[in-house]
Amino acid sequence: MKFVTKLVITTLLFVLIFRNIDFGVTFEVASKVKGKALAMALFLLICSSCTAAFRWSIIMKQIGFKEPFSFYLQSYFKGAFFNQGLPTSIGGDGLRILDTARIAENKEDAFNGVLIDRIVGLGGLLLLNMTALLQNRTLLPLQVYHPLLVIIVLSLIGLVALFFLHHIELLSRIKLLRYLNRLSQRYASIYSSINAISIQVTLSVLTHLFAMSAFFILGHGVGLMYPLQTYLALVPPVILLTILPISLAGWGIREGAMVGFFVLIGADKASVLSLSILYGILALAASLPGLFVFLAQRQRI
Repeated sequence: MKFVTKLVITTLLFVLIFRNIDFGVTFEVASKVKGKALAMALFLLICSSCTAAFRWSIIMKQIGFKEPFSFYLQSYFKGAFFNQGLPTSIGGDGLRILDTARIAENKEDAFNGVLIDRIVGLGGLLLLNMTALLQNRTLLPLQVYHPLLVIIVLSLIGLVALFFLHHIELLSRIKLLRYLNRLSQRYASIYSSINAISIQVTLSVLTHLFAMSAFFILGHGVGLMYPLQTYLALVPPVILLTILPISLAGWGIREGAMVGFFVLIGADKASVLSLSILYGILALAASLPGLFVFLAQRQRI
């Protein structure tokens, strides 16, 4: 039922999109992108996944896990393929949790490690987005710019607040909030030094810079000749919207949101749509190493 629901929503979203944007024009624009640009964008997406896997491996090592980087790299790509290529009820993060739970003395640490990795990754994306928006305050209409900036700032405050929540004794006394207290303790133990924070923030920002650079290259390939800063300002909110689990791998949501944001700066709708579709296809292609890992380890799923 989950798959059918997501399939119906994804289909409806594309029907609505193509009622306003000519599919033939979109396909024509996408077909003109050079192979070199596609190859470079694909390489950047693979670099993004490798960097994210390295960040996750550092987090798990600080929690107490001793597996080599290759273990986390394989698990990360496998999770990416589940997110992008398989209409299953097991998400990529769930698969990563299963992989680490098998070798964990404390199963909760497997969950915490993946969740903290997600939180830090989100922080890197928000930092990039906020920096780009502050550097170009006239890019978006004020009625969009100000609410977006407020949401980003409040989200970053929330991520920082998690570091201090374990100091609130009330959390340890209320049964329903005890996990939040333990998560905060683990979060604080991982980022107990400036060096640890700097490394994680750098890796998180670098992860998203690779992905945003892929958007930038594909965007120029379809004729959207904007500077990288513009993509850093407009694409992250789109990525955040695709986290909503209401469509297949974010398809439809990403395309609609991309068109919505880029139209605000006067971009051609067909070009933006072709950019989003090409990115989705390449994201799937970049996750294919996870398919080979999955096939080799299928008895362990």
